[in-house]
Amino acid sequence: MENELNVYEARNQPFYIAQQKQDNTFSMHACHYHNIYEIYYLVEGRRNYFIQNRTYPVVKGDIVLINVHDIHKTMNSHHASHERILIYFQKEFLSCIMQQDEKMNLLQCFLSDQKVIHLNVSEQAFVQSILLKMVDEDRRKPCGHVTYQRILLAELLLFINRHMEQFKQESNAYNSQLHRKMSEVALYLMENYMNHLSLKLVAEKFYITPCHLSRAFKKTSGFTFIEYLNNIRIKEAQKLLKETRKSVMQISELTGFDSQTHFGRVFKGITGLSPLQYRKKP
Repeated sequence: MENELNVYEARNQPFYIAQQKQDNTFSMHACHYHNIYEIYYLVEGRRNYFIQNRTYPVVKGDIVLINVHDIHKTMNSHHASHERILIYFQKEFLSCIMQQDEKMNLLQCFLSDQKVIHLNVSEQAFVQSILLKMVDEDRRKPCGHVTYQRILLAELLLFINRHMEQFKQESNAYNSQLHRKMSEVALYLMENYMNHLSLKLVAEKFYITPCHLSRAFKKTSGFTFIEYLNNIRIKEAQKLLKETRKSVMQISELTGFDSQTHFGRVFKGITGLSPLQYRKKP
């Protein structure tokens, strides 16, 4: 299993790809988000993938698209073993290709509400052939491998965009009424993070008990209620620290924290830096 350091280093590379088989039960320990694009292809098995405010069932041959700063987490789905191919890339990695055709935005697919792409057998074979070529190039690193990986990634994204254009009406049905309700709760937290929120208040808003909300939210999303809320708040705080000159105290208030001390503690726990250290970081 990739350790946290390797994952951190991967997200700071222009392009990264890895194929991994997991034979044991595995779920991400915490939700996270990052400033790069992510493509997840499930080669074998079943998974549940929570993205932004809802959980998606993912089966063999599915593509998952994670946009920049999307909060997400993978979880088990009855089947313990699974195999996946994971790609991280920065926008700049494709800039030279996208400049050649200004009418075609290869990253458009990441802006869609459709986060999981279902493929038929022939489409799976086509996509998997592209991905395995990328993996092989990364393993062998022959002359020109970066250029070829860039071309292959562009081909993959072009296929995904065309596929999504063709199947715009594809159903995005929820797994169950429980998943729908918890998706509504997550969306409510995303839209109201700046207010004073508690498990009790939100439970009353949705006419359920705090205990039931706590269990159901964890079961469907993989996050605790407070973990999800704090990540939303810190993500917005990061944006304010970089894009405004507001003080740390002002930002802590604007993102719903009851004190600057609490804000600083949560911020460091999630990012590994204090708010001021994050602001000064290039």
